[in-house]
Amino acid sequence: MKRKINQYIQTWLGHGYPDGIPDEADPVLESLNKAPSYRAICRAIMKNDTTLISLGFSRPECAAYNTLKRIELRERGLETSAQQEFFF
Repeated sequence: MKRKINQYIQTWLGHGYPDGIPDEADPVLESLNKAPSYRAICRAIMKNDTTLISLGFSRPECAAYNTLKRIELRERGLETSAQQEFFF
């Protein structure tokens, strides 16, 4: 989580915030991930958002989901379908 927060800060520093990101920004822009703030970081931590999705990071891939999806496609007889490419 610490690594992702540092990455978030470094990304925004490279996008025109050379003096650092502000403590707070317009709440609407924060919610749309259009403006950075330490308040947004604090909210993510307080919501226990360990993957920091609220800061714009994507969810990690789940190996268990991919395995279950492969089994489902096999049982439905769609082993050679285009859907298979996503889970193999």
